[in-house]
Amino acid sequence: MAGRQQFDHKDTLFHIVGQLSRRLVAEWREALAPLGLHPAQYTALAEIGAREGLTQAELVLRLDLEQPGVARTLGGLAADGWIERSTLGKGRAQGLYLSDKARSVLPEAHRAVARADRAVLATLGRSEAAHLLDSLGQLAATAPASDTGAERER
Repeated sequence: MAGRQQFDHKDTLFHIVGQLSRRLVAEWREALAPLGLHPAQYTALAEIGAREGLTQAELVLRLDLEQPGVARTLGGLAADGWIERSTLGKGRAQGLYLSDKARSVLPEAHRAVARADRAVLATLGRSEAAHLLDSLGQLAATAPASDTGAERER
C-alpha cells in the first residue's frame, strides 16, 4: 500500500462542521442564557418578530425545521409568556405574535447574538469572515435537503 493515502474522517467537511457546530451552539447558548432563552427559542422569536402574524406552518417553512420540534418550541414560548397566538379569521389557523416580554428582551438578544458572532469571527480578517459566511450560506442553500417536516409539507 505504499503511496496510498489513508482516508481520515477528520479531514471531511462533515467532521469539521460537526465539531464547529457544537462549539458555536455552546457560545450561542451562553450568550442567550442571561436573557432566559435557548437558541431554538431565540430563532423562533426573531422570525416571529420580523413577521408578526405568521402561522406555525409558515414558521416551519421559514425555519426549515420539522413541525413537531417547532410546535414544542412554540408551546414552551407560549407557556412562558414569550408569544401570543390569535385566530386568523375563519378556521383554525393562528397568527403568532410577540408578547410585551419578548418585545422588551428581543433587542438585547439580538445584540448578544451579534456580539458572540463577532467574537467568533474575530479570529478571521474581515474579508475572510465575509467569504466564509458567503461560502457556508452557499453550501447551506445548495446542499441536498434532508427529509424534514418542511420538506414534506412543500
